[in-house]
Amino acid sequence: MQKIKKNNLIFLIALAAFTIVAFFYRLYGLIANYSFWTDEEHVAIFARNILEKGKPVLLNNYSTGFYQWLQYWLAAFSARIFGLNEFAIRFPSIVFGVLTIWAVYFLGKELFNKRVALLASFFITFLKIEILWSRQARPYQALQFFFILGAYFLYKIVKAKKINRNYFLGFLICGILASLMHGLGIFLFVGGLVYLLIMKLSWLKERCFLGLLAILALTISSYFLKDKIVSTLDKFTEFNNFYYYRVFLKHNYLLISFLFFLGLLVMLLKGKFKQIALFAIFVGIQFALVSWFLPQPFTRYFYIIFPFIILPASYFLWFVSKFFKNKFLSLICLLFLVFLTVWISKDKFAILPQRIYSLNEDMQEIPEVDWKVIYGFVENKLNQDENIVLVTNWTDLPVWFLGEGKLNYLIRKDYMAQTDSFTNAEVIHDLTELKEMIKEEKSGLLVLDSWDDYVPDGVREYAAGNLKKELEVDRLYPKQPRLWPVQIYSWGI
Repeated sequence: MQKIKKNNLIFLIALAAFTIVAFFYRLYGLIANYSFWTDEEHVAIFARNILEKGKPVLLNNYSTGFYQWLQYWLAAFSARIFGLNEFAIRFPSIVFGVLTIWAVYFLGKELFNKRVALLASFFITFLKIEILWSRQARPYQALQFFFILGAYFLYKIVKAKKINRNYFLGFLICGILASLMHGLGIFLFVGGLVYLLIMKLSWLKERCFLGLLAILALTISSYFLKDKIVSTLDKFTEFNNFYYYRVFLKHNYLLISFLFFLGLLVMLLKGKFKQIALFAIFVGIQFALVSWFLPQPFTRYFYIIFPFIILPASYFLWFVSKFFKNKFLSLICLLFLVFLTVWISKDKFAILPQRIYSLNEDMQEIPEVDWKVIYGFVENKLNQDENIVLVTNWTDLPVWFLGEGKLNYLIRKDYMAQTDSFTNAEVIHDLTELKEMIKEEKSGLLVLDSWDDYVPDGVREYAAGNLKKELEVDRLYPKQPRLWPVQIYSWGI
């Protein structure tokens, strides 16, 4: 009994150490308040409105409904404590990032054993991709936490001989909270119901109330997010991003992916069908979703289920170490395998804390530019002359940095509306309309980024050849995997 208690204490001490290290690694350097990237300031805008108006609604009554609703409120709560700044808006993700380590441990312990659980927690603590997304003002880290915790409750339901309503309620709460963070949270319900139908169909028949409750929760969540769901389903088969995500895993996480498949193979040989089904369903559904249902390929969409890859990989390493019957040799073998895994994939692990983690270290997909410098320059020019009009091809940025009502024109092709609903800015649809506007307005600023595919044809060339370039900013950090130039042009100034 004393030996068991001692072992439990050792694991708890190790987990507590991971927790402290994880918090420090995720917090380190974040106080510098580096500029938001183009999606983060969207959260910041609605968090600010909660603080100022008591609800996440703009002055023109624009709101996103229940989409990211919980993210806005958590960011606002954090900003009330730490002040309205980048650190405060990002801080909730740090909390979820640390909590994910515990969720992974409990799921791993339930699926396998404490050694596998602790090993997976170690990987989650030091993987750069996990640290990175724990530092962003986006809902993906919270989604990952709720998916892991929801899977824990699911497995507890399936493992039990009798239905435990508390576990079922825990799963439903995780699904609801995940859905309030982001529309992708609904797929926790989808994966969970598929898993229950495969593993415990008889229970759902016998306890119709529980099955109906789960379906009702899925239906209600889907209703509040119906616009996002319909737009996603309408585009099915229009694109295929399977190759993108295959490159993401093969090029960046080949060893971990290989260990994942080996872990599944060992589970199959060991008859661990409940575990295999859990991993296959959640990884399979997410892979299908991001490959064929979501138009733009972003690693953050797949990141949600990344621990479902880490856990089988950790299980395989532990399995290999068990070939040594001697406990000491087995431990030495496991430590060596972990060291080898980290060494081979060393560019994916943060051995020491870093102040900066690039969003594009794996795939080149998110612009990292110092928007503070850009809109600091714009604000200074606008303050000098109130007659200067502002034209941009992005809506959230001017609203966050300058306030609502400061953007006069939004330049975007394939946008049928004459007025943008988010900013109330007049929409310029093509180069001809831009030229006409410049003739009418005596002076103005045009902010153009280098990655937006919705800039009308010929606009960049016209601006470069006919307008004055006031400023160009191409980076956020001194060293980046890729540069993302943003130009500010002017006329009449």
